[in-house]
Amino acid sequence: MVYAAFTVWFVLILFAGVGVYRMWTSLTRPAYVHWALLPGTVVSEMAYIFGCLITGGEIRRARIIDLPGKDKRSTSEPTTDAAAGIKVVGPVLASVLSIVACIGAVLAAHALLGEPVVGQFMQGPLSAGDELPKTLPTSWSQLWDHVHVHVTLLRRMFEALGDFAWRTWTGPLFVYLAACLSVRLSPVTRPMRPTLAAVVVVAGGIALAGAISERFGWLLQKSAWPLLTYVWANLLVLLTITLLARGLVALGRILAGKADKASR
Repeated sequence: MVYAAFTVWFVLILFAGVGVYRMWTSLTRPAYVHWALLPGTVVSEMAYIFGCLITGGEIRRARIIDLPGKDKRSTSEPTTDAAAGIKVVGPVLASVLSIVACIGAVLAAHALLGEPVVGQFMQGPLSAGDELPKTLPTSWSQLWDHVHVHVTLLRRMFEALGDFAWRTWTGPLFVYLAACLSVRLSPVTRPMRPTLAAVVVVAGGIALAGAISERFGWLLQKSAWPLLTYVWANLLVLLTITLLARGLVALGRILAGKADKASR
């Protein structure tokens, strides 16, 4: 049951990252977003390019990030023109490598910088032990309990951000890297169908590893689950702030009369 729950949270994390990216690129030029998410952009794009190369694909333009002054387009087109060599399987494999690379980067950042941050987030300021449920809801009562957990995590993240030791460089750096890698965990500039297939492959691989090795399953539940909870809560905060920003921008356009002109 824990692997089914992990798959659901993993898929939701990927879609939340895609949602944040799409909303950011609707508010400003994609080049600015790529630069703001530079660590995640580099890891995701380089892994995708490598996946295309090992499938015999063609790299026609290997520019990871467009310069803001040169990118006049409002669409979120990929900045790297890369195509996998094997139909169907190639894009899926490239997406798998992109997702795995970002997961590895998140784990590395957590091991080097983030254990104090995630530990502080998990231990307060609310009741200790609140984390993503390891079982899926089977009744309306359990569903509302899950909703309550998400609201609790959202509040905990907002309050924890105010209590972090911002004067030390490791805490802010991990918060920034985790945000960048969480949003770019999915190859957001690539087609969604291969990405969804890649998610199934990655989740299936993790479940298979857990079935083969009891230690891996223990590590997933005890060590990786707090980090999974932190990443999900982080994306909830980004989604909340982004939705508020979009609402304020839309309100400003309405007050300025630009919304009426755009609808004509």
